[in-house]
Amino acid sequence: MRKSLALVVAGSTLALTAAAGTAPATAAASCRETPTIVGTTISPKTVMLGVADPKGITVTTKIKANGCSIDRVELGLFGANFIGDYDLHKVGTEDGVTTYDTGLRIAPGDIPNADAGKWSSWVTAWGESTVEAAGPGFKIIRAARVTTNAAPEPVAKGKTITVTGNLTRADWETLSYRGYGKRSVQLQFRTPQGSYRVVKTITGAADGKLKTTVTASADGCYRYVFAGSSTTAKATSKGDCIDVK
Repeated sequence: MRKSLALVVAGSTLALTAAAGTAPATAAASCRETPTIVGTTISPKTVMLGVADPKGITVTTKIKANGCSIDRVELGLFGANFIGDYDLHKVGTEDGVTTYDTGLRIAPGDIPNADAGKWSSWVTAWGESTVEAAGPGFKIIRAARVTTNAAPEPVAKGKTITVTGNLTRADWETLSYRGYGKRSVQLQFRTPQGSYRVVKTITGAADGKLKTTVTASADGCYRYVFAGSSTTAKATSKGDCIDVK
């Protein structure tokens, strides 16, 4: 069952419900033909949400009324455990096509972790002749962090370097970063004048901790790189540099 949640919209909090909106009263029919929803955009297409600051999306739809009166344009947003309806506001009309838009701010504590991933949208124009159409999909994903520590430093050439780290991601329910376990992560290396290249790929522990070893061969910097997943953003650590004697 979808739950009632909340989004911050235009500076205020709106309750979300699973029920569809009720169509407003309309005037007598005078349409030449059914209105056309020309197209809808949602920007950005991917929202990376951490644990503190809300992030925004802008939704714009264009409708050709075809002589019909349009009383309200409504946007529906759908996540795995989320449904919400929002009014789109009239911006202006050009060449018979009217633009409607709204801005939404999504706060971390308002969305459960299970809603990370793909979302869908729907647009309904209520009026003399009601029309609806699927809008674009978009993603809301959990921010991630990864750290790297290479030791010992300095190290003798040919000796073993141990590279540790930690992969975490935003937990929207506790508003903290928690370990993201059993994920594939690249260990990369560069010399002082070179570019990063992949040394090996490892899988982190269940708690997100990372650990591997390499043989010291030259001065340079190591870093871990996480490529991201369907629910979680990619992340790259700062490089940790080693002096090889």
